[in-house]
Amino acid sequence: MNPRVIIRVNAGVILAIGLALLVPLALSLLYSDGSWASFLLPATLMVAAGIVGIRAARPRGRAPEYVSNRDVYLSVTLAWTLAALLGGTPFLVEGTFHSLLDSSFEAMSGFTTTGATLLSDIEAETPSILFWRSMTHWLGGIGIVVLFVAVAPLLGVGAARLIGAEMSGLTQPRLTPRIADTAKALVVIYLAISVAETVALLLARMPLYDAVIHTFGTVATGGFSNKTASVGFYDSLAIEAIIGFFMVASGVSFSLYYLLYTRRRLDVLLDRELLAYLGIIAAASLFIWGTLVLEGDYGASWGRALRDSAFAVSSIITTTGFVTADFDQWDTASKISLVLLMFIGGCAGSTAGGIKVIRVLIIFRTILQDVFRMIHPRAVTPLQIGGRMVPETVRIAVLGLFAAWIGVFGIATFIVALQGELTPLSSATAVAATLNDVGPGLGQVGAAESYEIVNPLGRFVLTVCMLLGRLEIFTVLALLSPAFWRR
Repeated sequence: MNPRVIIRVNAGVILAIGLALLVPLALSLLYSDGSWASFLLPATLMVAAGIVGIRAARPRGRAPEYVSNRDVYLSVTLAWTLAALLGGTPFLVEGTFHSLLDSSFEAMSGFTTTGATLLSDIEAETPSILFWRSMTHWLGGIGIVVLFVAVAPLLGVGAARLIGAEMSGLTQPRLTPRIADTAKALVVIYLAISVAETVALLLARMPLYDAVIHTFGTVATGGFSNKTASVGFYDSLAIEAIIGFFMVASGVSFSLYYLLYTRRRLDVLLDRELLAYLGIIAAASLFIWGTLVLEGDYGASWGRALRDSAFAVSSIITTTGFVTADFDQWDTASKISLVLLMFIGGCAGSTAGGIKVIRVLIIFRTILQDVFRMIHPRAVTPLQIGGRMVPETVRIAVLGLFAAWIGVFGIATFIVALQGELTPLSSATAVAATLNDVGPGLGQVGAAESYEIVNPLGRFVLTVCMLLGRLEIFTVLALLSPAFWRR
């Protein structure tokens, strides 16, 4: 294990967060909301600590340093943990929360783009505090480590593996020959989508501050809003359509955008995972719309039912968590559909959480393949997705991750359910919503509620679930293995 690499990575994260705090600091001074001290002191200390850490852990000589997988996993896990602890300090200084656990819960929810909140009255907070709260989404969406590699290639050796350990899905992290160029390409795409949505929301007559806040939550598929009623506050078809479009767009693999731009060929859009992703959204929207109409939940307002169902499906499958209607009041079939969508998630290589569509396709094809082999035991049936062979190692890894996902879900649900005030439905969906980085669950943690009712033990477990879901479990679980710490 190379402590210098670990220190250098995490010092870079501390420096990045400290510099990022200067943005809400400037906003606080602009709005004169009185929260400037909540950002100035933490920013000063973090910038100083980051610079000292980077200088102290500088590589010795010009020879490349050896970076092991253990260095990568430990660095990435510590980076996200530090982000939550340090990113929550403005909430503590401001008095938004009075415990490190609560401030870390909110910050972890932000950086992991989960969107679960402990705030029941969001409008009571100052504009700069809410801006930082949403800005954690935007920073976490592309990944703190990726951003750091893009703007300060101090990491050098091991950067590719750092990004690979942090990025979701099965896509290759290297889009260009140099890893720094890969990170910069991702950031440019991210910025382009962010600017496009902000302009679109401004054209829909949303105030600039609100537009930036909701862009942060949409592009990062996070879901923090500056309104307690979320997007439903505006009751605007144009705003919902814009946010809905960009939610779906942000759930698409960034590598497809890069290939579409560089190749200038529309056949990139025929990617099997993308087609399945869009098909699931369309089918789920129509199914939920049909059940709402049949159940009579919306009366004769069929158009409104379609509008709410399409937005809810787009929000949940992309693990964004914005709401326009209290889907907790919908029929059972609709709610079960939304819970299943939580686990599916978006495309690999996107900012969305969940298991990912490509993995669901592999699992589904594996089931069909095993059934076929029972009928034709001598048949040779290689696993293919979109005409491409899926290596056996990938198939086993996907099944292993799925098993781990379900195992963590079961254990965490059991622990959270030990709290007597929570119903089984609330406990299970709270874990599902945090493990899959969605945000709102059902019942007492539903679309119109916060996580304030969850006790400290439950909040700690759900915070860990957010981290596990963002790093897709194994990166974190590797640290719990005794073999990890052996030489």
